Amino acid sequence: MFDIVFLGTGAMKPTPKRFTSSLMLRHKKETIMFDVGEGTQIRVAQSGFSPMKVGKIFITHFHGDHFYGLPGIIFTMSNSERKTPLTIYGPTGAKKFIQQILTLGYGQVPFEVNVEELSNGDQIKGDGYTITAFDVDHGPPSLGYLFKEDDDFSIDTDKMKKYGLTSHPKFKLLKKGETIEIDGKTLKPKDWLIPIKGDSMVYTGDTRPCENTVNMAKGATILIHESTHVSGDIEEDRGHSSAKEAAEVAKKAGVGTLILIHISSRYLDTTPLLDEAKKVFPNVYLPNDLTKVMVKKGELTVQ
Repeated sequence: MFDIVFLGTGAMKPTPKRFTSSLMLRHKKETIMFDVGEGTQIRVAQSGFSPMKVGKIFITHFHGDHFYGLPGIIFTMSNSERKTPLTIYGPTGAKKFIQQILTLGYGQVPFEVNVEELSNGDQIKGDGYTITAFDVDHGPPSLGYLFKEDDDFSIDTDKMKKYGLTSHPKFKLLKKGETIEIDGKTLKPKDWLIPIKGDSMVYTGDTRPCENTVNMAKGATILIHESTHVSGDIEEDRGHSSAKEAAEVAKKAGVGTLILIHISSRYLDTTPLLDEAKKVFPNVYLPNDLTKVMVKKGELTVQ
């Protein structure tokens, strides 16, 4: 399972209700940040998550509403006497932009900051998950990210009852792929394990609807797709998606839930966005800043 807190759900410029793009994902003991828009520090303080626990930051692209909060986060970490390394991932140009941030003002950042530039298909392996970068259609070098939990296995409890077996410490070895013996019975993994598909999240950043997103989001638990406007409200060539287009991507990809973010400040009432998306894909949610979503075995709990 993992949980997400939306730190910024607005587009282009922060408003009192919606700051610009940022979210945090917590999996096991690790906290990962995706984009760091202006105002992120305030939302982090309000969220109950700690910036000191962030080990990885993934930037989708270097438009200001997706990274202008990064200097503040880094220097807050510095002022809190952070010692552990921080790794920042992003598309081509990330090293140049991050180096400029690290040299702002007086003083030095007292911890190691590593920067890795990613391309379409690059993967980062973590403890129990993989994050895959993929190209999106936005103009400047821009990436989306697929977070995928590792698949797991559970013991076939119905079969246990049939053979009169109860929970046993050796089952841990069975789940690791080892053949075990219990009460004179030989148990092989292929006969006693039921596969459990890991949950997944796709985060697009800014993008026009594109086949690469559809392919990466196939069967995902949730697709977090930008939805800047209602169809026809602004020019269609600015590198953004309408709510309808986001829903069409979700439908093609067969995702579990579509979550709409990157909402233009013109929409004080987001009902038109939701209505437009639901006509195409019914399972849609539009969060506010500080909305928390827990994902477990394909099910979502929203707080």
